Amino acid sequence: MGIKQLNKLLSDQAPECMKIAPLTSLNGRKIAIDASMSIYQFLIAVRQGGEGNVHQQLTNEAGETTSHIQGMFNRSVRYLVEGIKPVYVFDGKPPSLKSGELLKRREKRQKAEEELKKAKESGDADAENQQQKRLVRAGTKENDDCKKLLRLMGLPVVEAPCEAEAQCASLCKEGKVYASATEDMDCLTFATPVLLRKMTFANSGKAEIQVLNYAKAIEGLNLTHDEFVDLCILLGCDYCDSIKGIGPVSALKLIREHKNIETILKHLNRDKYDIPANWLRGEKKSKKAKDDTTTTSTTTTETASTAAVDDNEKPAAATTAENTPETANAPAPAPSPASKVASEAEDDEDSDEPPVYVQARRLFNKHECLTGPDVTLKWKEPDGPELTKFLCDEMGFDPKRVASGIDKLRNAFKKNSKPQMRMDSFFGVKKAPNADALAKKREAEKKNKKKGGAKKQKKTGFFSKR
Repeated sequence: MGIKQLNKLLSDQAPECMKIAPLTSLNGRKIAIDASMSIYQFLIAVRQGGEGNVHQQLTNEAGETTSHIQGMFNRSVRYLVEGIKPVYVFDGKPPSLKSGELLKRREKRQKAEEELKKAKESGDADAENQQQKRLVRAGTKENDDCKKLLRLMGLPVVEAPCEAEAQCASLCKEGKVYASATEDMDCLTFATPVLLRKMTFANSGKAEIQVLNYAKAIEGLNLTHDEFVDLCILLGCDYCDSIKGIGPVSALKLIREHKNIETILKHLNRDKYDIPANWLRGEKKSKKAKDDTTTTSTTTTETASTAAVDDNEKPAAATTAENTPETANAPAPAPSPASKVASEAEDDEDSDEPPVYVQARRLFNKHECLTGPDVTLKWKEPDGPELTKFLCDEMGFDPKRVASGIDKLRNAFKKNSKPQMRMDSFFGVKKAPNADALAKKREAEKKNKKKGGAKKQKKTGFFSKR
């Protein structure tokens, strides 16, 4: 999912960080690509017409899906022909904090399965195609297929210990690659210096990409890195729910004013905004400790008074249904949904774990990644015979097309192995539509501030003659 509405917020508030550039501008660059995102896109896009105009994924004779293999092979060949050196990064184990987002995705899949069944029964081909796309999932087999393909093509594969976007950002920050390529905006929250989007071009025609510069993004928003991370959490990320009622403009305003989420929560109107219970962990416990301290003297007095009562004067046993012989061993009634939610909220408030936004912040700032000598990137000449065997014999691809693709790979490898001179005009291609207007507005604001300062000095007479 990434960060909700971050792309639009940057477009409005920091347009200088965004450029549109041709794919050819990446010639000679090493790019870390989010493999799982690419595989998912191929499974959706690479399809063929079926019975009743229902589109089906490509399959081999054994009935195994091959859409992801064809998409990955064709696009990687295109990258190499353009002089790009791709590095494919695969997801590892998702962090436990992401379990809530994964549960939401499973619920959406269940709903899509129900809608697909209805579409099939009614014969609605358009609805059936739509629901099939919603059910697409890149599993272990699809990932393993692509890893094998890429290695036979001579391309480096990185298996991240955790999130692929974080690993891409780490490679970029270390200077091992020029940019990270993914549609997930949270790669920018992981502070990748350069983020590339819209690299899902067709194999023919003009290909343009979106380029985002991290340094220009936080400069345009007038935030520090820590403030930017908290902004992204407020906007909504994969690791925790957001505060309902706070949109992107309000979130930016709150961060600029209060600097961090902790201070925002102290000043936020809780009658107006619905704050998730796991954002408030520890608050109830702190309040309870404070209340216990203030009532110590009263409790002591009551204890002393109670001690004066004769030990033999016990209160009579209650004769309610709760302790009668017939009901003593009866099971407790199941809690209602409302009481269960309330109980979970109380558990969150009393939990020893830090608030969930603090945990999300840690993931963005200190994510588990392979670094330094743990990552070696090497591009090799493709293994023609094994690649042909894999694509033709196992996946059922056309031998002529495979042979043509392998020839392109070999030529690209020879060409890209030579040192290249390049003109780096990466951020001077196209301006965002509103960039000039915003630049003029900022310049006018600076002039007004200077005029205001000059008038104030004149009024105080600091430079006046005596």
